[in-house]
Amino acid sequence: MLKVLIIGGYGLKMECNICEKDMVPLVADLWRCQECELISSDIPPDKTIYDRSYCLKYERYSKTWIGGKVDRIRVETIAGHNGHGALLDFGCGYGTFVTACREKSIDARGFDINPHGGFCDISTLLGNHKTVTFWDSLEHTARPKQIIAGLDPEYVFICTPSTDDFLPERVRLPDWHHYYPGEHCHYFNAPSLRRLLYELGYDIVTEHYQESEYRASGGNKNILTIGGRKL
Repeated sequence: MLKVLIIGGYGLKMECNICEKDMVPLVADLWRCQECELISSDIPPDKTIYDRSYCLKYERYSKTWIGGKVDRIRVETIAGHNGHGALLDFGCGYGTFVTACREKSIDARGFDINPHGGFCDISTLLGNHKTVTFWDSLEHTARPKQIIAGLDPEYVFICTPSTDDFLPERVRLPDWHHYYPGEHCHYFNAPSLRRLLYELGYDIVTEHYQESEYRASGGNKNILTIGGRKL
C-alpha cells in the first residue's frame, strides 16, 4: 500500500512511490511530489470496482473505431522493440491488445485482476517476459515501481492519463476527467514517468501523446505513452 502515516497532531504524511520524497497536499485526497511531480491519492484502491459491468464497458469500447485505432497505435509503439520475445499485457481487460499482438505473430499473453475478462491466472506473471505493457493500468496500482521491478522486463511500455496538459494548482474536482478516487491511485506526467523508468534502470526509447488525438477526454497532452529499455 501507499506509505500514508499519522505524524503526531500534524495530520497525514505521504511518501512518493517513485522518488520516496515527502509529498505535499494538493486538493481533496490528492498529494503531489515536488521532486518528480507525481500526484497520488491517499484513498486505498477499491478492488470491488472491477466487476462484470466494468469489464463489459471496456469490451464495448474496444470494438469501436476509436478502440481499434488505439490498439493499432499500441502495436506500432512496440514494433521494432519486442522482437521474438514473450510479451505480457498487465491489466489487459478482455485481452484485445493481446489478440492484436497475436495477429502480428507476437507471443503475447495477458493478466488482469478482473475475473470476468478471463485473464486472472496469476501464474501468467511467472517466467520471463521480454516486454511488459501497462495500457491504462499502471495508474490503478498502489505500488507501480515495485510491480515493474518485480516483473523486470527488458522493455516496458506505459500509457496513462497525463497531468501534462494542466497546472496542478488549477485542478478542479470532480470536473477533471481522469479523477477516479478508489480507482486511480496515481496521476503521472512526463517528468514523473521518466523518473520512474530511470530509477528502475531504463533508458527512454519512445514518448508520445498520439492517443490524445482520438480518445474522448480531449487535450493535446492528455494521454501519455512512454517506453523504456533496461540498460
